[in-house]
Amino acid sequence: MRGTLLRISVFLVLLTAVLLALVVAVPSRRTLFVGIYELVLGAIAVSALVSSFQTLGPKAWLRSPFERDSAKPEEPPPIAELDRFDRLVVLGTGNEFDLHYRLRPLLRQLAVDRLDARHGIDLDREPERAQPLLGDELEALVSPDRELGRRTAAGIDPAELARDVERLEQL
Repeated sequence: MRGTLLRISVFLVLLTAVLLALVVAVPSRRTLFVGIYELVLGAIAVSALVSSFQTLGPKAWLRSPFERDSAKPEEPPPIAELDRFDRLVVLGTGNEFDLHYRLRPLLRQLAVDRLDARHGIDLDREPERAQPLLGDELEALVSPDRELGRRTAAGIDPAELARDVERLEQL
């Protein structure tokens, strides 16, 4: 942009010098030379204006403001609860402590709600009826008498967690 302004300025100075030289050399044609000078100045102004449109997107000035606004899809704000679940899964797969105290209560509550609502089974009072529906792995995870292993032990395997969640969805 700065280079363009410099070139235009130099051209205007040279054009003005040529005009002055012509007016001094042929004073009778002064109005003709001034008219040509004004025409060239107008052409420079139009050229600068057209080149400034190149900074806009291609054919951006041809679309209406409504089309320009609709072209940019607005992303929905992130759902805080999904972010929380994502963190719980990451922590639960990281170590046994976070699995037991953070992710397990959520999975347990889901199992309790699903068993009660769809099968009329209370997980705490009727674990023997719930066991065939939950399966061995999920039943061991959501069992009320599950004990915490070593705090630094690895958490749940992501593939196993995926199977457990799928089982919960099928309840």
